[in-house]
Amino acid sequence: MTTVELGSESHHLRLTPNADDGTVPHSLLAELRADSLLAVHSVEQHYVSGFADLVTFFDSLVDDWRGWTGERRWESLEGELQVTATHDGHVRLAVTVRAAYPGDWRAWATISLDPGEQLSQAAHELGAMAAGFTP
Repeated sequence: MTTVELGSESHHLRLTPNADDGTVPHSLLAELRADSLLAVHSVEQHYVSGFADLVTFFDSLVDDWRGWTGERRWESLEGELQVTATHDGHVRLAVTVRAAYPGDWRAWATISLDPGEQLSQAAHELGAMAAGFTP
């Protein structure tokens, strides 16, 4: 399984399948980077659908690549990862990574994507990665 990186070198969300024991992964390692900010946390898959809802979310952004009104939002089952998308000529992803335990912390940054090829490629890579998860 491959890592998916959304954004640029200095501002990105990197999602890496996390299988500590070498078996089928059940979580992602989410790494949010924005200049000197670095937040990393494990994101558990949905027990029924894996990460299919994340793929559906990105596919809907691709379908409406010319733009939409307001915000679109996706959140992981446990709330460790939240993505809010807006469109202003570019797709802006407000990404929040948070941990409730053992300490309570939250980090967020905005990632920009081109609504054409860059967004389509991200959705394609997310779909390929999510196919490797088994709820």
